[in-house]
Amino acid sequence: MRIVDVSPFLLKGDETYGSHTGAAEATDQGDWLLLVRVLTDDGVEGWSDVETLGPVAARVISGAGMGAMGFRTLRDELIGKDPLDVERLWDELYLATAYYGRRGVAMHCISAVDNCLWSIRAQVAGVDLATALGGRHRDRIPAYASTLFRQTPEENAAAAGRYVELGFGGVKFGWGGFGIDSVLDRENLAAIRDVLGPQRAMMTDPGWYIVDGDRPRARTRQETRQMLDVLAGFDPYWVEDFIHPETPAEYARFKDEFPQLRFAAGEQLATTWDFERLIAEGRIDVIQPDLSRCGGLTIARQITASSIAGGQEIVTHSWLSDLLHAYSLHYLATLIEAPWVEFNVAQSALSRGVVKSRMSLDADGMVAVPTGPGLGVEVDGVFVRRAAARATEAGS
Repeated sequence: MRIVDVSPFLLKGDETYGSHTGAAEATDQGDWLLLVRVLTDDGVEGWSDVETLGPVAARVISGAGMGAMGFRTLRDELIGKDPLDVERLWDELYLATAYYGRRGVAMHCISAVDNCLWSIRAQVAGVDLATALGGRHRDRIPAYASTLFRQTPEENAAAAGRYVELGFGGVKFGWGGFGIDSVLDRENLAAIRDVLGPQRAMMTDPGWYIVDGDRPRARTRQETRQMLDVLAGFDPYWVEDFIHPETPAEYARFKDEFPQLRFAAGEQLATTWDFERLIAEGRIDVIQPDLSRCGGLTIARQITASSIAGGQEIVTHSWLSDLLHAYSLHYLATLIEAPWVEFNVAQSALSRGVVKSRMSLDADGMVAVPTGPGLGVEVDGVFVRRAAARATEAGS
């Protein structure tokens, strides 16, 4: 079996990221979405989404590369290779892109390809992806609703009530200008906590940078301390990704000041080296690899042992389509403990449309791990072709 094609599918939508006044739900990146397909000579194909700068990533996958190692595109490096030799291909792709990659867009593309290859390996073996990854320990996982902060306490309370009605056992509000105005932060958190009550988990993702007026910047240490002081009064399940990703030791410093808070991070990291540094220096409580950014399932599997040895929970970051939900569910199903899966309730028309049958909660607030050979989720080819045509019309 050999790889005969590696194709990016750049999709165009007409929605914008953010929480919009009067809208019942926030919106993820609804303007562009990139899918990747790896195809074999036997007709087996793997699909993955990837959260990155899609128009640039498409060129990394199948644009014009250069002859020297380190300057190649992923397609040039993969054509003719054995798709089942997943780990070796990861190493080759890392070297093929080393002079312009190693992190960022190139690593995001490698992540998507790696996921596709794992899906192909499972399909060829005739097993579901979790089994191919080492075996599943569970068939469903508790889900928390993942969304953006709204502008007012009233809007946040209404949103929280909606997720309670849908049956989620936990809710995460993130970004949306949180962590600038401590009075408004306290009012928003109080409104959310009042609706969720003590029996449901409340996660917060302030982000490590803010837009202050029209100026993007990182928070000062004093601003971060003030924000954490507010959060400490509302018993969050965790506080996520509020430190610059290049300074993981800052998590440990704030842990000394706020030992009652649990910290989570990892969505913007890639490779085992980044995660080992976070685990060693950060003393965080929850590791959050994003399978479309971290290096894919190959890297997620490698960091599992380090995370468990360090006493951290693993909860993947999966704020994209049901393709990423499915990859996360299969990976989490292989772990001895899997307390949560992140479930993106703010899907745009793009992220909603890429699969034929959307995932949903069961009566217990859990999401089933897909079954059947491979990923167990089918891409909607008609939708993909239409959205890709819109991207071409937009001049991508």
